[in-house]
Amino acid sequence: MKQLGCGWRALLLAGLLLGIAWPAAALAHGGGAPQVTDAPAGPYRLFVWTSPEPWQADANVHVTIAVTQQDAAGQIMPITDAQVTVRLTLDGQATQAVLLTATQIGAAAGYYEADGSLPVAGLWRAEVEASGEAGVGAVSFTQTVAPAGSTLNWIVWGGGALVVLAIVGFLSARRRQPQLLASMRNPASSSVQE
Repeated sequence: MKQLGCGWRALLLAGLLLGIAWPAAALAHGGGAPQVTDAPAGPYRLFVWTSPEPWQADANVHVTIAVTQQDAAGQIMPITDAQVTVRLTLDGQATQAVLLTATQIGAAAGYYEADGSLPVAGLWRAEVEASGEAGVGAVSFTQTVAPAGSTLNWIVWGGGALVVLAIVGFLSARRRQPQLLASMRNPASSSVQE
């Protein structure tokens, strides 16, 4: 089997690394850093994830919530008809609040998501409330919001660097290709050159 040239190996490596990094970017919807895990909230049990990590002022923030309830037989059931809200308040300033209404995620039973942005950096308190036939329950957590423009998107920068490396590797392999073909046609000349 013929070995891959240096450029093709670089291209293959870049594709592999980009393939690994891509799911992390896709997690912006339906995943993220866990903030609340299986917490009792009135008649419900709530799970909350946030992304990106960390949150940043004047940038999109995403909250994913799973609403569950234990039935009489002890089985955990997803709640698909809840009204879920996320109220975000800047620590010490109850008047400045951001209210997000969560919507159910497609076919994912019991999962809800909310998107919004926060105007300023600081410590924000998030209160997640679920209400439905069984009643109302809420959980809260705090999240530090970084100043606008203070964090780099490493996935974008890393992906860009991988693309540049792949192009350089591809071009160097194409430049060496005539030399490799010549050495394959005339093996005696390649041993003399070395």
